[in-house]
Amino acid sequence: MSKTYASSFNPLKVWLYPADGSKPIDLRSVTVQIQYHEDIFWPSYGATLVLSEKSINLISSLPLQGYERVVFEVDDLTGVGDDKGIYTYEFRLWTISNRINTERKQSYTIGLMSEEGLKNEMIRINRVLKGNTAVQVQKILKEYLQVPDEKIDAEPSSTTVKVLPTKKSPFSLIRSLLSKTISEKSGNNVPIKKDTKSDAQISNDVKSDINPSTANKATGTAGYLFFQTRKGFTFRSMDSLTSSDDSFNGRPTVSGTFFYAPAKTSGAASLFRIQELVYGQEINLMKKMREGAYSSIVSYFNINTHEYEEHLYSLSDMWKQMAHMGSQDKLPAGQEELSKYPSRVMSTIVDHEKWNMTSKIGSNEPKHGGDGSNNFPDFQKHFLSQVYARAGILQNQQLTISITGHLELCAGDKIEVRVPNQKAEALKDEPWDQEHSGTYLIKNLNHQFNMGEQPSAYSVLELVRDSYGIKDSESKVS
Repeated sequence: MSKTYASSFNPLKVWLYPADGSKPIDLRSVTVQIQYHEDIFWPSYGATLVLSEKSINLISSLPLQGYERVVFEVDDLTGVGDDKGIYTYEFRLWTISNRINTERKQSYTIGLMSEEGLKNEMIRINRVLKGNTAVQVQKILKEYLQVPDEKIDAEPSSTTVKVLPTKKSPFSLIRSLLSKTISEKSGNNVPIKKDTKSDAQISNDVKSDINPSTANKATGTAGYLFFQTRKGFTFRSMDSLTSSDDSFNGRPTVSGTFFYAPAKTSGAASLFRIQELVYGQEINLMKKMREGAYSSIVSYFNINTHEYEEHLYSLSDMWKQMAHMGSQDKLPAGQEELSKYPSRVMSTIVDHEKWNMTSKIGSNEPKHGGDGSNNFPDFQKHFLSQVYARAGILQNQQLTISITGHLELCAGDKIEVRVPNQKAEALKDEPWDQEHSGTYLIKNLNHQFNMGEQPSAYSVLELVRDSYGIKDSESKVS
């Protein structure tokens, strides 16, 4: 069977397995629509299944009780990719809503989610976890949710953790570690070195009682994301997801180049034509400043030594220590000006002795006389400011596109997008917008499957990126 249209697909299975263990029921004839979704900020995937039935009355005849297993299998009719065009999605039923009865039929929506997402709600962890952060996340997924190794994509981390979860669920515990985790690839600065003063430039036309030059300089990058796709669980740094090469454990873009063109195109290229394109918010200086995305200062009080110090983090200084999707090589001039003084002030307590059970000094900082033997020091100086800056610019540009069904795509993948240059034809020097085209990260993915005589599939992608320009092309940002 081949594609009649770019959106064509073949539904192979829509099976519901009753809770009593009896043979599965084929729902293809009563299924109207299936919407499947993934998101890099959600720990599990989900779906909705719209049914319209005239005679079988599943709700009462089975009856539907919740936790029934649902398997959806489709052929995208391309025959290419790791799955050879066959994609299987497995769920558990967790809710029924929007039930409408008419004289001859009833319709309702079944809410579905991954089995791990549902089981997570009843599992609690209360034993002390200690060791490398990425390793501990893998242990949580394997021991408590029985996730096999091949379904876990965990980027190695340079940080270690020792924590008493206090009866947190697995997902809640993992999410509490995201902001505290630093990639092994970019974490060479974690062993605490001698503090250096900030080299931030003071603005002559702004007066603030915070003097950046008197604070120590915070460096580096931090922060992970945790989410589930049809391929399994992902625990990777924001820099890794952003990067397209090995410099930050990144991966190349997937699929082809998607383009937006007003006129319809035919042939294979139409598979990559963007049907609808909507720009989201692109500039919000107030929000970014209040979050400390450009510059922040943290006051640290060490309760072991009674030492007080301040660390300043400036994104303009650290821009080149992060991975970026665009080609701009620095902050725009306006944002660089706004980063000269910290716009967010934070304070926290440092406690290196919390998990130090030996007679040695808990701090690994040379100025305190530590010998570096503590495996669980307080890492706050290396992630607190850094994670706000990294997360703050992740969604600088937001774009939502609608395309024909590309089931090979997952949340967390990167794709190439080309949008047209809006200049008048006589003034165009390039067919594509050189600043808004380029590499984007899939934040949210929604596959929409419409059943019927000619089944069709569409994908709606929420895309984000942290910088302007097409890779390997010069950006005009200055």
